[in-house]
Amino acid sequence: MKPPPLPARRPAPPIPATDERETLWHVAIAPDDIKVLTLEKLDDLFRLDLIDESTKIWRPGMATWQPLGVVAGLDATPPEPARAPARPAPGRPAPGRPGPAVPPVPRAMDSDHPTPVVSSLSASALLGPMDGFTNIVTRTEVAAPPASMLAASRPTPPPPMAMDPLATMSAMAPMAAMSATEPMTAQSLKDTVRSGPRARDTGRAQRLTLALTIVAGLMVTLYRNDVLLDAARSAGRENMYLKVESALGGPAFGTPRSLEKLGLAAETAR
Repeated sequence: MKPPPLPARRPAPPIPATDERETLWHVAIAPDDIKVLTLEKLDDLFRLDLIDESTKIWRPGMATWQPLGVVAGLDATPPEPARAPARPAPGRPAPGRPGPAVPPVPRAMDSDHPTPVVSSLSASALLGPMDGFTNIVTRTEVAAPPASMLAASRPTPPPPMAMDPLATMSAMAPMAAMSATEPMTAQSLKDTVRSGPRARDTGRAQRLTLALTIVAGLMVTLYRNDVLLDAARSAGRENMYLKVESALGGPAFGTPRSLEKLGLAAETAR
């Protein structure tokens, strides 16, 4: 039996010329796309939400195209119109045998599909007594699901979490305390010396220390050679210089006057 024609841009696929063709279902996926599927393929398309209960289906023995929900028992069964009289198929007359029944053209399919039912189809609701012929291979390939449907079926990622500044500061406080208590390693000390302002301060301190060391060494040299005493004597401050030197415990060891005192003490001891 041939399926009734649909207003489409391409003709319906031919029916396999075998005795098992009555187990195949004609599914109007779109007004211009009719698939010939087995029950298993039909159930897979329903579970994948590629078709729903409003999709028109037909198989030999049915008077008209019926919605999938009506055939599967998901919706109320509409009143079935009277079957059209059988007509012999053109080109293949069979005397004494009625030809296939041609059902009327189904109504235009609505563009807005209802929400698909979550439950899968029952095999017994569609086939009835034809349960033994469910492993028939179809002649047409099942169309891949549309990209928009696949994108809609993917889980939506959660929105990004807003950063709490107080929580961030409280989490960074222990890390700052740990870094403050850690001993300064050689690498960190080297990095500190290489930094700009601290390196300049260190250079100034070194130069100042070196200058003070040179000045102190020069003063000690001048003092031990009594150059400072001669300068005070020429300036008329010799008595003040000797008082300050005596208060500090002088003359210090190494000066000519200390050597003279040592010589006098040695002569007295003899």
